[in-house]
Parts: sequence; C-alpha cells; structure tokens
Amino acid sequence: MSKPSDDLNELKHEADQLSDRLLRSASKDEALEIAIRAAETSMKALRLTKDPNEKAKLSRRFEQLVQEAERIKHSKDWRERLRANSLRSQTHHESTGKTSALLREPQTTRALPKSEQILLLKAGFLNGFKFPPWDTAPAPDEFQVKAGEGLDTPELPLSEFQEGMLDDWKRPQDALPPPSWFPVDRTNLGPSMTFTRRIDLVQDAATDCSVVASLCAVVARAERGHAKILRKVTHPYDAENGRPSMSKNGKYIVRLNFNGCHRKVVIDDRLPVSRTTQAIHVVDRHNPGLLWPALIEKAYLKVRGGYAFPGSNSATDLWILTGWIPEQVFMQSDELEPDRFWKRILTAFDYGDVMVTMGTGKMTAKTERELGLAGEHDYACLDLREVDGQRLLLIKNPWCEGTSWRGKSSRDLLNADEQLSPGTFWMDLDNVVQHFESMYLNWNPGLFGYREDMHFAWDLSRAGRAGNVPRGRFASLSAHPQMTVTATQGGTVWILLWRHFKNAISEGATEEEIAEGCYDIDLCGHIALVAFSVQGRRVLLPEKHIAKAWFVDSPQTLLKLDDCMPGQVYTIAPLEQDLAAVEHTFTLSCFANSPLLLVQAAERSQYAHTLTAAWTKETAGGNAHSPKYSVNPQFSIAVPQKTRISLLLEAMNEDLNVHVKLVHGQGQRIHTIRNRDIVFDSKEYSRGCCLAEHAELEAGQYTIVCSTFEPDQLGVFILLIESSQPTRVAMLPREGAGRITLELSAVAFKRGESRVAAPLAPRRLVRLYAVVRHLDSGGVARRATSGSRSLVRLSIESGRGPNRRIHIASGEGDYADCAGGVVRTEDIEIQPEMVTRGKDLWLVLDRMYASGEAEDERFSVELFVDQPDAVTCGVWRGWDD
Repeated sequence: MSKPSDDLNELKHEADQLSDRLLRSASKDEALEIAIRAAETSMKALRLTKDPNEKAKLSRRFEQLVQEAERIKHSKDWRERLRANSLRSQTHHESTGKTSALLREPQTTRALPKSEQILLLKAGFLNGFKFPPWDTAPAPDEFQVKAGEGLDTPELPLSEFQEGMLDDWKRPQDALPPPSWFPVDRTNLGPSMTFTRRIDLVQDAATDCSVVASLCAVVARAERGHAKILRKVTHPYDAENGRPSMSKNGKYIVRLNFNGCHRKVVIDDRLPVSRTTQAIHVVDRHNPGLLWPALIEKAYLKVRGGYAFPGSNSATDLWILTGWIPEQVFMQSDELEPDRFWKRILTAFDYGDVMVTMGTGKMTAKTERELGLAGEHDYACLDLREVDGQRLLLIKNPWCEGTSWRGKSSRDLLNADEQLSPGTFWMDLDNVVQHFESMYLNWNPGLFGYREDMHFAWDLSRAGRAGNVPRGRFASLSAHPQMTVTATQGGTVWILLWRHFKNAISEGATEEEIAEGCYDIDLCGHIALVAFSVQGRRVLLPEKHIAKAWFVDSPQTLLKLDDCMPGQVYTIAPLEQDLAAVEHTFTLSCFANSPLLLVQAAERSQYAHTLTAAWTKETAGGNAHSPKYSVNPQFSIAVPQKTRISLLLEAMNEDLNVHVKLVHGQGQRIHTIRNRDIVFDSKEYSRGCCLAEHAELEAGQYTIVCSTFEPDQLGVFILLIESSQPTRVAMLPREGAGRITLELSAVAFKRGESRVAAPLAPRRLVRLYAVVRHLDSGGVARRATSGSRSLVRLSIESGRGPNRRIHIASGEGDYADCAGGVVRTEDIEIQPEMVTRGKDLWLVLDRMYASGEAEDERFSVELFVDQPDAVTCGVWRGWDD
C-alpha cells in the first residue's frame, strides 16, 4: 500500500477522482466505500489548507460527502440517490441557493489566419440571409420599439402540404395557443415564456422530427434537475428569472452553432398558423401558449431553408442548438458491445453529461403497424433506468398523433403508467438494438478542458473522372486536406469534423443529382475521419491507420482517440463519398483534457513532381508477364544524390488495377524486365492507386514504368514523385515514337526447327531495332504458358560458319522469355557497305525449347527504322550453321 499523501494539491486531486468514480460504482458496497474514502481525503486536505476561502470550500465538500455516504448506506435505491445528488454535476451556489453547472465549455484559443477568418465570414451567408458570428449577447435596446420599425423578416418557405393548410403568418398573440385548438373562448389565453405544467413538445404538420426530438431531450434533461442549457439561447433574456422574455418589437435573436462557430440568427415572431387542427410549428401539448420552442424551431429552420425542411438527425440538431458534441452509434454494428455501451451511457446520463436520441431505419407499412414505430423517424430518450437487471429507456415519439411501441417487455407495468404522455413508452435495450438503426449521443463539451478549431475548404468541383483529381473509394489522400493534433499530456482526444451548410438548393445541381433527389447539397454524400501516427506528415494512402470513424450521411462525424501518448503527433484526414462536386467548407474541432496543438500536416518531402499521362491503344501494355509490357508509359528520373523517394500512381478510373516500378534503366526506355533490374515497386497490383517507396535511393539514372494489370486497359493517370532531394523527371517517348514500323511476315517454326533468318538489305545508312512477340494460333500476340513457350533470341548477323559475325543480339546474347515483355534488340546503325560477297546481312531468330518436345510456334517480328524506304527484309527461311 502506498504511503498517504500529505501534499494539498495531490489530496484535492485524489478527492476529485474519487468523486468521479462514485457514479460508476458497480454495487452499493463499492459506492459506500468510495464515498467514505473521498470524505476522508477531503478532511485531510482541509487540515492542511490555511486559506479561509479554501477551508470553507473543503469543509462544504466534506459535509456533502459524509451526507452522501449516509444516503447510500440507508437507501434501498442507492443509485437513484446518487443521480439526484450528483456531486460532480452540480454544486451549491451560496448567494442564491440555486444550482449551477460546474462543467464549462472549453473555447478555442488558436489564432485564426486571415484565410480562415474570410472562410468563416463567407460561411455566414446562407439561403439569402446573413448569420454573423456570435460575439456577445445583444443589448436590451435592440428589442425596443422604434419609430418606423416594422417586421421585415421574409416569410420562410413552406411545403406544398403546409401551404394547403396555411391560414396566415400571425403574431404570437394571435398564433398561440393554436386558434383551432381553442376556437371559441380565448379568454386569458395568449403567448407566454413560462409554463405551469410539465412540457410536452410535439410536431404535427412539420417534417422536423429530429428538431422536436432534440428539444424534448434538452427539456427532459432540465426536468431531471440538471442545468437548463437552452436558457440563454433566445434573446431578449430575463437574467433575473433565468428565462427568455417577450420582445416588445417582435424581434428575436437566437444563438445557434453552425458553419464553424456560434452565430446570430435574427427572426421575427410571426408563426405559420394553420386553419386546421394540425399545427405547422412545434407546440407544447400541456402548455399550448409556450412561445420559446416555436421561436427556436423557426430560427433553426431559417438556417436550414424553411419549414419545408425534410429533416435531419437529432445529433446534428442538438449540436446546432446546444453545441454538445454529436456521436452516432449504429445499433446493428458488429462492434457494438451492448453491456459495455449501456454502462457508458447510463453513467454519463446520470451525470447529465449526455443527451440521447435515436432514429429508425426504413420499415414497411406492415412492420410499422406491428411495432407501433415509424420508419426513418427520430425519437427522444427522456430517461434511462436499470431496474432488477432490466436496462430500460423512456422513449418519446415527437409526433402529435404518434403511436407507441407495441412490442413485449418485462416492464409492461411501466408502460401502463397513466403519467406517460401519448407516444411515450418504455423499451428495453435489447429491443432498442433490434428495432432502431442509430442512437445519437450528444456529449457535454465541458467534459473536456481544452478545445481547438481549424476551418478549411475542400474543392471537389474538379475531382472525379470528369476532373483532374482522382476521387472515390479507391483514390489516394494526396488531394485531401490533412491536419495534425497533439495533446501535450496525452489521454483521450475527440475529433469532430463538421460540414458547413450551403444554400438549401444547389445552384450547380446536375440533372443526374436532381433525378436522384440529391439536389440539396447538405443532404448528399457521406463523410468520415481517419487518423495516422506518421510523425505529423501527410499521408498518401488510407491504409495503416490507427483509428477510423464510420462513414455517415450526417453533417458531422466523430473520431475518438483513446490513450494518446503525451506529445504524440497524429495526422488526421477527412474522407468523403459522393459529396456534391462543389467546394465544401468544414471545421475540425478537437477536444482533450490537456493543451492541444492543431496545425496543418507537414509535407512528406521538400520536392515533388506531378505528371499526367495515359494508357492509350498504343501504350496500354498490361503487367510484366504481358508481351506488350514494354510499350507502357515510362519516365526517366535523374537522382543526383541519395534521397528518400516515393512514387504515387493514381488512375482517374478507379476500376483499373495499377502498378508502378522503378528499375535500373539508365533513364532510357526498358524493353525487358529482370528481377535484378528492379530497385523497388508497389508490390501487388491495387485498385485505383498504388504507392512505391524507398528510404535511400542511391544517385543514378533510373526508369519508371507505369502499368495496368490487363493489356489494352485505357485511362488517364497521375504520377506524383516526392523526394527529399531534387530530381529531374521526364516522360520517355513511347515505344516506336519517331520511328517507322516495318512489319515483317510472321515466323512459323516447324516441329524440330530451332533457327530461322531473313536477309536484310539496307539502301543507305539507317538506325533501327527489331522486336519479336509470341503469337497464338489466331495470329495475336499472347502470353503462352511457361511450360509450352520457347525461349528466343533475336540478332542481326553477317556471314555463316567460322566467318559469322553477330552485330547485335537481344538480351546481350541470352535467350529470353516473352513473359518479361517483348524480346528486342537495341538500336543499331546498318549501311549498304555491310553487305558484301559471302557476308550478307541477316535478321536471325533462334528458339530454345522450354519443354522436352518441340512444337510448332509462331512469332511476329517488327523493325522500327528512323527513315522511310531505307531497308528491306526478305523471306524467312531455315537457318543452320
């Protein structure tokens, strides 16, 4: 056992840790033991301190802990006692006798460069309105009636269904309670910011279930005794009574969190009033005159394009309404561990540090009727309980006429509770996992002491097959924005990527997007985050990551890094699928409990070359076993001094399997590949893109070969060469470029024949080289099986017998297999003087049997000459020494 500390700060820290552990207790005995230890530690700290204010605080804390231990000891429902008397979530405020949240939301301290300031400024213009960043609460005189001032906010768009029932846009005194609910006597009725009964918010003719479910979750949190986090969202604000107040001039300013920061949303108080019993805006069923929920809803829908808004998800909406960190959990994921998941959310829920909502997936009408659930609909979680081993959630359907779950539960008595509002029901966790698609968790940002934000743009307007940047599931990360995050003291780091909203209807929407119903940019595509540990450098391939978030169609995605090492630098990259082909703007927010450093990721190398080329009908040679391999696009690279180097090959067509290889080639086009020639390559062919790297490439002249797996696969590609030292790179002319092709008659070896020749007759000085390929029975160059194909050698010779002279031969005189590409000679100059009596010039093709049995074989031979009509070649004939 370690010696008890006598350091005041250590004792205070230990008391904090014990208090934090209290609600995570697995049993009553464990909770009691922790409470007693925390009280004893606080008493030790009290005896050491000399500061009167500190003594008072520690004394109060000791008394609270002793009382907590007594409650646990004598209470049957000890967990409920802990929930009601959480030491962590609230503390007693001496001057007012009220409770206030201890956890404060961290603020970013990172100084924004000019580019990010401009980005945030532009992001404030949305759907024809301006939403400036929130700097301070508006002054009271902004809500005073002034001469000539009118209500000038344009009416927000309604859906066709809503337009059909609209009576008019009316001021609160004529809109609340809904006129159709109290059509005759409206005495003593009217709008109010206060309520006398328990709040029961519902939607009716609106499609914003996610918004109403979010408001229900916030209200339920406050009703459980936690701080009211929506109090200061709406202005004017009554600070004395801690609630919004009525505006004298009908103007309201709502603080919402979107597009990179908290922003001011100015609305007037007119609400769309229905002439039917269906309300177009959110209504409190128990307090139908309550105004502030409808104002918050209107402000949110102004941001999202109007009351015709088709819906979002509650994680997004709570992030916008409260700034609480959103997390989406997929209920059917193989990675979900229900027991562990339940413990995590129950503890945080008890503390008031998480709000829970959930959403269903697609359902048939029959399934909806059988379950009493609605498909693709958001629900609010009002309470969590664990009773007699049952893990229960109190769930609310925000629809006014919403149905309740009809499934079976061992807690049917709870569902029979007369206090439950229509559409509210208890469901056990197992059924939630079975019938809901996602659970949305919004976490108190005050759980973290530090936060840093970075704002950036990502231009996808020129990406994809129609652009010049590869894009898609198999693309590299070379064009992705990348950042690094460092927690100075390590621990847990949460990283949130949030898309900025754009105009509700995309001005650049294509006919295809409109046909697919994806003309709203905010509703298209998926995003994710991925993290790497690569010393803070940029990453080229989305492989070997240490963590990756799910792809979600939500505007936010959360990546959680646990157990980060102190000072460790992590590279973070956003991923996307099917986002609209426009410029998008984002914010990356990082949360931790130690100071954070958030910067742009460092470039991998100081020097880079980007070259664009293509596999065409003439240059699509296929893999190294193809007889056409040598026609593939090739590049020369000069390396003056030893360097670290990487080669990224990326095809615009992601369906192509590609490969890149650097070989000893003296910077010249290579024609055959031997293993000893290969310096390094990208290993296996991979779809869309591939990467080859070398830590220390020696100085020299090299050749780079870029290929697809199959011959004759056409497409554009980009070759990115990064190096620590400067290099010189150039594309080599294609095979036969600048030469005239002279196709000779096919060579047909007869059974038992191993050597043939054809006479060459140069008419003048000419430079040429010769190429031979294996033919199949149809006369097409092919790759034969290794057991049936002969090794061949092609040479230019003069004379025979003892007078024979070999001027040049393929493979330096060695026999070769066409599996290494074509077999060819190097360039040679020939002239008429080389043809003399008894020493005619011959093109000779030798074969060496690869199997014990000789067979008929056919080959094609071509000459590539540098000028027309400079040489002729005769008929092939048998040729024996």
